[in-house]
Amino acid sequence: MLSRRFRLVLALWLPAVAALAQRGDRAGEVQAPPPAHIKIPPAPVLTPAEALKRFTLAPGFRIEAVATDPLIGDPIAVQFGPDGRLWVLEMRGFMPDADGNNEREPVCDVAVLTDTDGDGRYDRRTVFADKLVLPRAIALVGDGLLIAEPPKLWFARDTNGDGVADEKTEVASDYGGINNPEHTANGLMWAMDNWIYSANHTVRFRYEGGGKFARDNTVTRGQWGLTQDDTGRLYYNSNSDPLRLDAIPSAYLKRNPAFAAAGANVQLAPANLRVWPGRVTPGINRGYNTLDADGKLTAVTAACGPVIYRGALFPAEFRGDAFICEPSGNLIKRIKLAEKDGAVTGANAYEGTEFLTSTDERFRPVNLFNGPDGALYVVDLYRGILQHRIYVTSYLRKQIDERGLAEGRGLGRIWRIVPDGAPRANFQNVAPARATTAGLVAQLADANGWVRDTAQRLLVERRDPAAARTLTATAVDPQRPALARLHALWTLDGLGALERSTVLIALADADARVGAAAIRLAEKFFAAPAVAPGDDLATRVAAKITADPRMRLQLALTLGAARTPSAEAAMLALVVEAGRQPFLADAIVSGLAGREVEFVAALLKDPQAAANGVDAIRFATAAVLKAGKPAAIERVLSLLTLETTPAWGRQALLAGVRQFLPRMEGRFGRGGRGGEARTLMVGLPAEPKPLVALAARKDWPEAATAAELLKSIKWPGKPGADAAVRPLTAAEQALFEKGKTQFATLCAACHQPNGQGLAGLAPSLVYSRWVLGDPRVLSRIVLNGKVQENLTMPPWKAALDDEAIAGVLTFVRRSWGHDADPVPVALIAAARADVGTRETPWTDADLEELVQSLPRVRPPR
Repeated sequence: MLSRRFRLVLALWLPAVAALAQRGDRAGEVQAPPPAHIKIPPAPVLTPAEALKRFTLAPGFRIEAVATDPLIGDPIAVQFGPDGRLWVLEMRGFMPDADGNNEREPVCDVAVLTDTDGDGRYDRRTVFADKLVLPRAIALVGDGLLIAEPPKLWFARDTNGDGVADEKTEVASDYGGINNPEHTANGLMWAMDNWIYSANHTVRFRYEGGGKFARDNTVTRGQWGLTQDDTGRLYYNSNSDPLRLDAIPSAYLKRNPAFAAAGANVQLAPANLRVWPGRVTPGINRGYNTLDADGKLTAVTAACGPVIYRGALFPAEFRGDAFICEPSGNLIKRIKLAEKDGAVTGANAYEGTEFLTSTDERFRPVNLFNGPDGALYVVDLYRGILQHRIYVTSYLRKQIDERGLAEGRGLGRIWRIVPDGAPRANFQNVAPARATTAGLVAQLADANGWVRDTAQRLLVERRDPAAARTLTATAVDPQRPALARLHALWTLDGLGALERSTVLIALADADARVGAAAIRLAEKFFAAPAVAPGDDLATRVAAKITADPRMRLQLALTLGAARTPSAEAAMLALVVEAGRQPFLADAIVSGLAGREVEFVAALLKDPQAAANGVDAIRFATAAVLKAGKPAAIERVLSLLTLETTPAWGRQALLAGVRQFLPRMEGRFGRGGRGGEARTLMVGLPAEPKPLVALAARKDWPEAATAAELLKSIKWPGKPGADAAVRPLTAAEQALFEKGKTQFATLCAACHQPNGQGLAGLAPSLVYSRWVLGDPRVLSRIVLNGKVQENLTMPPWKAALDDEAIAGVLTFVRRSWGHDADPVPVALIAAARADVGTRETPWTDADLEELVQSLPRVRPPR
């Protein structure tokens, strides 16, 4: 039996261990407290009036409250209704204490706020939906509200007019997960193309009326929050990565399965962008290695809730800029955006300061929105604890406990930022309220983006047949504002009322934004018969000549869908003229699936292609090799040995071969193939005879390059290439076949059937370090998921049993030229037992630690 003294010591020691050993701790990391010279002020709970005095804004602006506690509590997202009421999503269950106890209690809700006296502040609250568990997003659609309550997406309606939802229909059962609130689906933004997009999710939805929704796979976007610009391009971010953009509509990225086109998930501002808080910031999760000598955060670490400012209330130079929440630093950052020669870039709008800072540590801006009046609205979670329990470090836990940051729950504020001299808010006279169809069409010309977006949505939802004529007149009237014409086109498309004649007129629009949309929308009519010989819409689009980068990029995307001689000629001309424009070559090759060889051959015949055609040739050649069709591979490689192929073209072809080869981002983990870096070989279905012939041409300068590339290529019959590959046993082959089916069902939507992944959605599995490395590491990735830059892989621990995971991993390790060992079911069982109750997804840093900690084991061959 334990002695009384030992039991007493144990009783005192265990709580201390529990407090120090936090899930966010990393092995071997020293978590020193803030230096003694840093004076940390108290962080008391302030009233809204007191908190208001703690703000510092850019010159010329003021901030005011429009809703505060106790009217609201723990707000994370809002949406203005067309009538001026404010719909507020309250996540009251998030981190009730430092351990997150009882966070899954159904205590969250959606409240609807009304300003009853017209003073610009909301004063009445109605709970529309309650008893929710950690909801993540809302969106007004039709006669109801989409509510994201992962893993469910609900469509809730009030059928009796009492302001409370009494009908709830399931739209999706795979809308994110509940284990990790920091990395699950959210956003639900109705975009200009009439699809509803999410952050951190791979499905988009389209409202079809009557409470019905269509769905379509898309790329994942960021971590928390989603916004669009005046032309419908999507922007998003993640904690340390403040702003990204879809420069190419993501639907185009799926067209060529052998080519992973760039253009989605484009970084606009550098990761870890510099920040300048207005106070010391010791209460951040890894403050022990992220604070400067003054105790302040130096780089974004919790970037979220972005918005592109699209109002008319701010000075003109603010329009189109991005505003970013940084709740860890108690600030809002403005990123100045610029667009030149087809590239969008972002940079801090201010040096040494921010658009808004607060000296109140509990100010937690988590979302930003354009308002009906052109103001910028801030959702302030207002609390001490921001980090979820599965990431909290011992350092942060000590800050929470010692400074009482867990106190003060159920609070929250909605702030309004306006220029000095702006009138107070008027929520009783919002433009779309009670507007007729004609009135809504007129509002497409409003100076405020919120009004235009809302008018478009309402028109699409109402489906009034009488709208088409007025919308068409707006779309083709050069006297109407360009953005009104743009919205009218997309509204017609949303109604299914867009006509060929309207698109033809819009193609000649003087505004490039309207012209680019017309080019994109023209694709719907490519299959229709021509009105007259040679007058089909594809030919008319192909004849479009423009120097505008945005229109060029859209032409490159759209012409690939035409598949006509005139379209192919126009694509060639685009590459020759502007092939180095950002993403243009990607756009071209994305639409060439199965036609790459002819396109490459045509480019090589044009001497003018030497300046701008190299990227298109490189991309197209690599796509042919990845597609794995012997005849096409033979034809494209035969261009290497033609005497008529110019030297620059031969070099571009060889660059395509090099792009096709596997590129390892690191060394293999222990137990995979010995723990050492090794030369990887990629397989072709037959001997690349033209490449072999070129390597033998010692009188040609490209011979050495060809010989080098051949070292990394194997094919049936190549001496020694397959000597080390052990055939699968009958049991392993059966596991492989089960995994093949499972992969097609669950994994291929993101990683693609060929394992190549998709930019902005999922990384390639082909010759991946983790796929071919230690299977013990790989199994843990599948069990718990993984985060990498702007991508998040969900955990499969709960959804798949050991045999299913072993089958999938065996399949991916023996497909696409891989020759790694199969994965036994027992290994998955052991990994599952080892990870235990871990909920946190793995990072690359976590996996590096894991590789070093696992005992060195060489699996049997």
